[in-house]
Amino acid sequence: MKYPKLVEFGNNLRAERVRRGYSLERLGVAANLNPTHIGKIERAEMAPTLLTILALLETLGIDFNQLVEYGK
Repeated sequence: MKYPKLVEFGNNLRAERVRRGYSLERLGVAANLNPTHIGKIERAEMAPTLLTILALLETLGIDFNQLVEYGK
């Protein structure tokens, strides 16, 4: 079973990545992460660590609230 907030995070991550013109490969290189790992996060197959989240936020230049509507 996939957790709804994890699905939401992954969907929003994919939308932000695409909106900013990043492929999985390009984002992986820029964030120093494995593109396969990012894909698993986007599909909610894997929960990201805090360090992974921070790397993605910094690379995409976005705020955490853009990926999760916390408290809803």
